[in-house]
Amino acid sequence: MSASAVRLMVGLPVGALFPLGLPGLRDDLRAHTGASLAFCLLIVAPDLDQWRGWVLLALAAVVSVGIRVRLGPSRGPITETPWILSMFSVRHVLLSATVAALAIVVGLIASPSTLDHYLHATLGSDRLALVAAGALVSIFLGGLVVEQVLQPHTETLRLKSAALPQENSEVKALVGAGMLIGWLERTLVFTFVMAGQPTAAVLTLTAKSVARFPALRRNEEGFAEYFLIGSLTSLVMAVAPALGTHWLLGIAPPG
Repeated sequence: MSASAVRLMVGLPVGALFPLGLPGLRDDLRAHTGASLAFCLLIVAPDLDQWRGWVLLALAAVVSVGIRVRLGPSRGPITETPWILSMFSVRHVLLSATVAALAIVVGLIASPSTLDHYLHATLGSDRLALVAAGALVSIFLGGLVVEQVLQPHTETLRLKSAALPQENSEVKALVGAGMLIGWLERTLVFTFVMAGQPTAAVLTLTAKSVARFPALRRNEEGFAEYFLIGSLTSLVMAVAPALGTHWLLGIAPPG
């Protein structure tokens, strides 16, 4: 794919969406739109001597305003939503779908033949399919294994804290947050191992240990065992699929 097409496919979705990450821009529709258009104009500048440049700029502007109206600050009543549901809310799905759709539409306008070739090469890639399968095993099936291994310890913690409502709510928060932390942890470790940098994966476990050090130092009953067993199981479920994927791809395991 040409560098110009890649520039447009990457730059315009970023330009349409990045103001959502800045509170000062996200809170004001005009500021959001202005910042978005300014960056998109920079991206499209080399193509403004052709009709497609203006079409792409208008498309990015429409998407930017639409996504800001849909995903901007909520003016309705704030309701408490379970964290696992909030992660997969319509807002987040819409954001991901918008990025993908805008990139594809831009690619079709900018360079349809090269985009078609790129999509066929990507979807037909055995390496991509194997890496994606390995990542799903590591992140999500690995989480299922961790959950099963920790189940007796989770039940023990809940029973011990059942008489104290405050501690019981802390246990629920610990279990919920632990699932999300596990997904992120295994994603990083799997990525580092696949990239041939297994030593960098140690940083994720170190950061997690530092964050939990105060609770470990207090030697809270049952928590140290829960943390260590969960962390080590999660680490195994991140590294093993990555090494298996390396083997299936015919790549020597990283040293």
